[in-house]
Amino acid sequence: MPLLLTDPQRDAVFSAIVDTANAVVLPRFQNLGDGEIDTKTSPTDLVTIADREAEIRLTAELTAILPGSVVVGEEAVSADPKVLDAIAGDAPVWIVDPVDGTRNFASGQTPFCVMVGLAVAGVPVGAWIWRPIDAEMIVAFRDEGAHIYETTTGHDRRLRVERPLAASEMNGFVSFKYLTEEQRSLARRNARRMRRIQSIGCAGEEYLRIAEGRDHFAVFGRINPWDHCPGSLIVEEAGGLAVIGGEAYGPRHSIGPLWIASSAHVLQVARDQLLDPNFEPDLKT
Repeated sequence: MPLLLTDPQRDAVFSAIVDTANAVVLPRFQNLGDGEIDTKTSPTDLVTIADREAEIRLTAELTAILPGSVVVGEEAVSADPKVLDAIAGDAPVWIVDPVDGTRNFASGQTPFCVMVGLAVAGVPVGAWIWRPIDAEMIVAFRDEGAHIYETTTGHDRRLRVERPLAASEMNGFVSFKYLTEEQRSLARRNARRMRRIQSIGCAGEEYLRIAEGRDHFAVFGRINPWDHCPGSLIVEEAGGLAVIGGEAYGPRHSIGPLWIASSAHVLQVARDQLLDPNFEPDLKT
C-alpha cells in the first residue's frame, strides 16, 4: 500500500505533535487547576483540559497537512460516538490520543505520551508517539521500520524487539481491568510463570518498551483505536506482532483480547501460559 505523505508532510506531522505538546500539554503537567480535570464514563475515566485542547489543535493541523483526511480522536468520540464511523470510510484517517496515560498525567505522574496514527482502508500506515518528558519521538511507516529520535541530542536509531525463549524470561503488560472475569482470574493465577507482569497505565509506553526490546508482550482487553493503532504499527515495524485471534490487528477491530508480542514464539508461549486453565502454581516457591 503506497504511503500518502511526502517528506515535508512527514516533517510537518512531527512538528505538529511536538508543538502541540509543548503548547498545551507540558505546561499543564503538575499544574492543573481547579476545574481542569473532569470524568467521562466513570470516576476513573478522566479527561483534562490538556486532552481537549491538544486534540482540537492536532485535528486542525493534521487535516491541513493531508487534505481530504479526517480525524478520529478519543475526546471527539467521547462527545459523539458517530465520529468513530469514519474508520470504516474511504478517507485517510488520523487516529489521535492527545494524552495517553491521562490518569498518570492528571495525578502529576509519568508515563504519559501523545499518540497519532494514520490508517487507510483499515490498515495502519503511519505512527508517531511523542514522549514529552524525555523529548523522544518514535516514528514508524509501514514497511520502513520504526525509529526513535532523541530531539535534544539529534541522535536516532532503529528499534528492534527482543525474543526470549522461556516464559520465565519474559516481561509483559496485562491490563487486568479490561479482561473478562475468566481471563483476569487465569492471568492473575498464572502470572508467576513470567519474570515480570505489570500495568503502567499508558498503552503507548507499553508498546514502546516492547519495540525497544525492554519488554516482550502485552495483552489488552479494551480495543479503542487511539490506544492501539500507533503502537501496534511501531511494534510490527520493530519486528513484532499485533494480533486478535488469528488476524493482524487493525483499527477497525473492536473486540479483544489484543496480543502484542516480540515474536510468534513469544505470542504462543505468553498466550498459552497466561490463560492456561490447567496450571497449578507451586505455592511452596
